[in-house]
Amino acid sequence: MTEFQSTLWTLIRGADRGDEAALREFALKYRAPVVAYITRRGLANDAEDLAQEVFLRLFQDRVLSKADPAQGRFRNLVLAVTRHVIGHHVERRAAQKRGGGQVQSLEGHDVALPEADEGFDREWVAHLLEIALARLAREHSNYHDALRRFLLEGQSCAEIASALGKSEGDIHNYVRRGKAKLADYLRDEVRDYSASRAEYVEELRALSRFFPG
Repeated sequence: MTEFQSTLWTLIRGADRGDEAALREFALKYRAPVVAYITRRGLANDAEDLAQEVFLRLFQDRVLSKADPAQGRFRNLVLAVTRHVIGHHVERRAAQKRGGGQVQSLEGHDVALPEADEGFDREWVAHLLEIALARLAREHSNYHDALRRFLLEGQSCAEIASALGKSEGDIHNYVRRGKAKLADYLRDEVRDYSASRAEYVEELRALSRFFPG
């Protein structure tokens, strides 16, 4: 097992074998960016149901059993299935208007990997950022508080120092160290679903333009 034989790919194999706990953990961790992406495609009322369908197809249609971690395609695979589900949803609505409406299965069909989608990438990174910020809050609450006020609320270091009863120099350090920790945690999240160093490097290259400065 290599350094990048990630916990996520172990989870994928477990879920594909019918491990219910693994399936729930998998779906919960990656549901949010799928819901956000579907919502931004103008399907807000159906986003939760369609996201559920994405993961049902991943599991029940055995798409995951075809996934090859050596190819570095996990994020693209999720996007491809999401696009299939959106497309089939639109087709079903049109068919229902005509009096039909059959649900198509992906089993037995290859899922073509899509071209890059900036909207999906932004949602993906936003979700990774939420995970990283939650970890920062747990492990370094002082860094998190200062960084949240500085980046999200637009407070100056002097204002933060006054509010927290710290020196301005302390706040400068908290912000600097908080940014460094946040970057580390984001890289950890990318590493967690990367099956090789090559995939890890490529994912960082593809997504780093969306990382906060």
